[in-house]
Amino acid sequence: MHRFTRQILRPILFALLPLVLVACGSGSDETDDYEYYELISSTVYGEHSMIIADSGVTYTWGANGYGQLGIGNKLNHSTPADVTGNFSAVAIGGAHSVGLDTDAGGEVWAWGHNSSGQLGDNTLITKTTPIQVLSADEITPLTGIKAIAAGGKHTLAIAADDTVVAWGSNTYGQLGNDSKTTSRLPVVVSGLTDVIAIAAGGEFSLALKSDGTVWAWGSNSKGQLGNDSTVSSSVPVQVGGLTGHTITKIAAGGSHALALVDDGTIFAWGYNEFGQLGDGTITTSKLPVAVVMTGTATAISAGLDHSVAIIDGTVNAWGYNYYGQLGNGAVLQSHSAVKTLQTVQDQDGNPLANIQEIIATGHHCIARDSNGDVWTWGRNTHGQLGDGTTVSRSKAKVVSGL
Repeated sequence: MHRFTRQILRPILFALLPLVLVACGSGSDETDDYEYYELISSTVYGEHSMIIADSGVTYTWGANGYGQLGIGNKLNHSTPADVTGNFSAVAIGGAHSVGLDTDAGGEVWAWGHNSSGQLGDNTLITKTTPIQVLSADEITPLTGIKAIAAGGKHTLAIAADDTVVAWGSNTYGQLGNDSKTTSRLPVVVSGLTDVIAIAAGGEFSLALKSDGTVWAWGSNSKGQLGNDSTVSSSVPVQVGGLTGHTITKIAAGGSHALALVDDGTIFAWGYNEFGQLGDGTITTSKLPVAVVMTGTATAISAGLDHSVAIIDGTVNAWGYNYYGQLGNGAVLQSHSAVKTLQTVQDQDGNPLANIQEIIATGHHCIARDSNGDVWTWGRNTHGQLGDGTTVSRSKAKVVSGL
């Protein structure tokens, strides 16, 4: 789903994963002690946040029922805490987290929820601190990785040879290895080469190739594979409707996807009940449609049922806004679809400007500006805004303590 690099906040994801977590067990590491209760979609996206500060320290906060904060316990944290590790990029999954250490030869570390093997350590045991992802031989660490992405319960990585490996849940073929068998170790995604970017959604995956084409696999119930079908695929299929456009960035949400074109325009496809495709309708689309916008976009990200983009230096958002995740100052708890782009505001009602990096994950957003300040807005049930409260917020505010 969603990545943050030392230089830029990415997802990643998200990233990508909303739900209410209800405690119902003993908290043993051997079994999962929370149940997911759906709000809108069948997917789950992160209720926690993570960034890499300019100092190189990884900070995290929010939901921690599965140890996804990586701080050695399962207690929610409403202010930033640091994660042990030397990471150059991190990714926010549904209830797990992933870190990439390029200084150590592209090693990958993971922590949190592991019921589907999404930590890649050949177990199903939840971890509250980072554990090293293993290679397919079950013994040596996975190395040579260039990029990572985390979805609902699966994880992706770009290998040294520009192919893609994946591990975790595979119910809908989201691992892309022509199977629907869950894997606790990395498997190779079938037929993909020359990959330069990846994104992991709730139960589907995306890849961008060096020729500018976009490929997708996994669940397709809402047309999120973008191939004019609703049939899921366990191998990559090319996203249609993008001929003549060179794609530079991709993003995967709960059941929708975004693509940024080299001319600064945006395409979207998949689920659209809340206007998250930004085409002025609430019609789900099995092929990419153009986001209605003015200006030039430089970054995109997708949450569970909302989307965000940096356009001419300011942040715009569209889609579901029940928790204020569009950041437009609107009254909370409205289920109405927001089909047009909204300008994210700071606490004084001014447009959130000079933003360089953006991430949407679950029902909240994180952004970093040119001064290095980190801003958050949206749902805060588990402290994922990092402001020391659990009060959701419809305007952006700087996270202190970073």
